[in-house]
Amino acid sequence: MKLGQKIFCLLALVPLGIEAGTKVTDQDEMVTGKIPKPENIWIYDFAATPSDVPPESALAQAARDQQGSQTPDQVAAGRKLGAEIASELTREIQAMGLPARQPVADTKPEIDDLVIRGHLVSFSEGNEKKRVLVGFGAGESELQAAVEGFQMTDHGLRQLGKGDTESTAGKTPGVAAGALTTIATHNPLGLIVSTGIKAHEEHSGNDKLDARAKETAKKIADVLKKRFQEQGWIE
Repeated sequence: MKLGQKIFCLLALVPLGIEAGTKVTDQDEMVTGKIPKPENIWIYDFAATPSDVPPESALAQAARDQQGSQTPDQVAAGRKLGAEIASELTREIQAMGLPARQPVADTKPEIDDLVIRGHLVSFSEGNEKKRVLVGFGAGESELQAAVEGFQMTDHGLRQLGKGDTESTAGKTPGVAAGALTTIATHNPLGLIVSTGIKAHEEHSGNDKLDARAKETAKKIADVLKKRFQEQGWIE
């Protein structure tokens, strides 16, 4: 495949510490050339609990296998942060002149619509098999926002690129750090940015969460703007 035929394939990622011994295999460039400019770009609230992670996500298996519980305050804080990031990201993309919207309960994306889903994640600490955990309450590690992009087709949502993970340490794909590797490496809209928040923290102060949401959304928007420009959707 010629370089000019790839879409979104060069990712601008904030450095991500991937566990040694985990590698990505069987990369499949699912989408080549230009894709139609979407009538809608749907921005969903960022997942803040394992149950919030949709089945089409590369993190779905990790979420199903996640152990431990979050306090009601942690769930509330995570969902507030996830909703604020989505709201701010929607405004950022709208400011680019693109049709970004937030879905409601009965929203059904149409053919060629772009769907952006995010997840608040961290690594468990003190575990030789570092695991990806969703939401607050995951120890001292830093909370990160992992973003995936999908295109609606007549067969349903498809990732804009995919791949399988393989671990030399015998870990289950999708449970350990490989799940984030899949998002970052094989999803052409995929990126991971820091929220600047410790995963164990609970926040009752709205001002701090709001500020972090704006900062995180801006980081994501800066990367997506480059991808949209490469597609010719904006100048």
